[in-house]
Amino acid sequence: MKKLFILLLAGFVACATGAKTTQTKSLSKDLKNLVNESCFEVVVNKPEKDTLTYEKELPWHLIPYNIRVDKYYSIGTAFAISPTELLTAFHVLDLKTDSLIYKDFYIRDSQGNVYEIDKILAFDSNRDFIRFTVKNKTFTKYLKLKEAYSIGDSVFAVGNAYGEGIVMRQGELIGTYPEPEDGKFNLLKSSSDVNFGNSGGPLIDGQANVIGIVIQRKDNIAYSLPVSEVKKGSDKGIFHVRMNFGFTLLPEKTIVKDFDDEIQLPKGYKEIKKLFNERFKKFYVATMDELLKGQGKGMFPEGEESLIPLFDFTDSYFLQVNYLSKDNNKWTISNIEYKETKIHGNGVVRMANPDKRLLFIDISRPDDISLQDMLNDPKVGMKLVLEGQSITRDFGDVKTRILSLGDPIAVEYHTDSYGRKWRLCTWILEYSDEAVISCATPTPEGMSAVVFVCETSEIEFWKYDALKLLDYVQLSYYGSLTDWKEFLTNNKLLPKALSNIKLSYQANKNLQLGAGSFSINVGNDIIAINDDVRMGMNFGYVKKATGIEWAIRRVMFSENQRDNYFVLINWFAPDNRMPKDYLNYWSSMVNAEHPYTMKPFTSDNTTKVAAVVKKIGNSPDTINKLYTLFMGKAGKVEEEKMINDFKKLMNSITINE
Repeated sequence: MKKLFILLLAGFVACATGAKTTQTKSLSKDLKNLVNESCFEVVVNKPEKDTLTYEKELPWHLIPYNIRVDKYYSIGTAFAISPTELLTAFHVLDLKTDSLIYKDFYIRDSQGNVYEIDKILAFDSNRDFIRFTVKNKTFTKYLKLKEAYSIGDSVFAVGNAYGEGIVMRQGELIGTYPEPEDGKFNLLKSSSDVNFGNSGGPLIDGQANVIGIVIQRKDNIAYSLPVSEVKKGSDKGIFHVRMNFGFTLLPEKTIVKDFDDEIQLPKGYKEIKKLFNERFKKFYVATMDELLKGQGKGMFPEGEESLIPLFDFTDSYFLQVNYLSKDNNKWTISNIEYKETKIHGNGVVRMANPDKRLLFIDISRPDDISLQDMLNDPKVGMKLVLEGQSITRDFGDVKTRILSLGDPIAVEYHTDSYGRKWRLCTWILEYSDEAVISCATPTPEGMSAVVFVCETSEIEFWKYDALKLLDYVQLSYYGSLTDWKEFLTNNKLLPKALSNIKLSYQANKNLQLGAGSFSINVGNDIIAINDDVRMGMNFGYVKKATGIEWAIRRVMFSENQRDNYFVLINWFAPDNRMPKDYLNYWSSMVNAEHPYTMKPFTSDNTTKVAAVVKKIGNSPDTINKLYTLFMGKAGKVEEEKMINDFKKLMNSITINE
């Protein structure tokens, strides 16, 4: 899901880094003392634990001492406006964001005393301000609010620049600017230099009267909310979020909607965050459902747009996905390429990044790890991913590799619309306030997973997206006969479509596969039967009276590392509205055209032969289903032997329909 909060001041960087200027001396000593005693840092606790394991000790010495030993992170500025009340910018506390890591908010004075924020008295997320109280603290010094101002006046931006204490910077009030979303109010523009941490600080005049709250910086201009807009706030909280809703598989389909809500105050900030998330989640789910249902018959698997994935299937053994092509507005099967990394014990990790926050991962487990190991402990698979992909925690230019994410904070199970079973695990990266959500399902060789990375406050929204996306995933299976035996036994995550599969074999004798609509009983003279024989299954969608089912479309057996193989494929008649190349291919199969002539031919130093082994229907015009068989032998094989072996293979296959 591509989510983009259209921020109140799009295109601005919230109090971003800028060049430092010298502290002004234009205010009198008494006024400077008043400002200093009235302004505070807003801080949060640093994470108390780190569940990650690293390849070596983290280089904490690279962090400046004062930051390294501080128990808190400085995130902004607040200032007192009465004996009990303070103001700051809304985005400093951001009551929309309910982080799993940064849960407690405080103010800190110049002596290092901290006071937890208590009650929220008023806020407006659109205008970007919050009025609040703190626990166990009253103020003998505070600043006065003043609505009047004049363009050209000297002003001072006050704030906790870079987390290094309260700093005042002089500038000039140079004009006003309409807020970018709808122009409902004006912001003050000043040349006062502001830096990270100034957000929420006061913009004061030469008498230390507050004329605005510093909220943004862009192109060396500071933007502040006028006091007149703050005074419009009553004893209630106003949420306004404009959001662009979209879905990864629908790149050209979006909905822009506003979420507007009011909360009666006063309330504690944690209660407000909980209320917002409860209400916003309902809004989010309803809007996403509206987006997806709004596609109507054009949403897979409905409508003419879905015909290609319903007829075709992927021949890849790694995760692929159905997506709506922006070129022709038709559903298409992806052909995502994976980057492969070898790990210990003949293991392999393959990874693809089809979208900004989305990863597709395939793991071929090492020799020393069983499928049961991976099923029993989610850490096992994630450690293999981190062995195959270098994920680092960075301290400047020094990168330290992460070896383990530890235990997930949550493990859930999900069965998608096609009976495929997934394990959902959520890991937390405390240091970055991020979450890793893995939707994994076992394969004969290991695991396949769809992985999302998001902020911890967004977990529930991304889980919604993840469960929706799983219905569009093309999932196939590949492995040795030994792998398949373990995969089909004691596997609580075995998909419905494989629950009745029967596989047995005797080395150097025969191999039997029962798969419902067909069965295979092949001898050692067709392929050399042993534990290392590879079996691959590709699945696709089948239209039935009860709806769309997920079923075997292709099964392949091959000798390990040799071009001796055979492939049985189940085809369905294409809809007449499909592109001509699909219709022509179907016609070539029905009419037994090349390569389906049962006449051997040589390609890529392999002798091949193919035929249609069964047609379902009474005439060429009424055939709605057929099975093709393909056989390949390494090198050049005499035609007579190739045909005889192929006939034996055909006789070993039973179509049960």
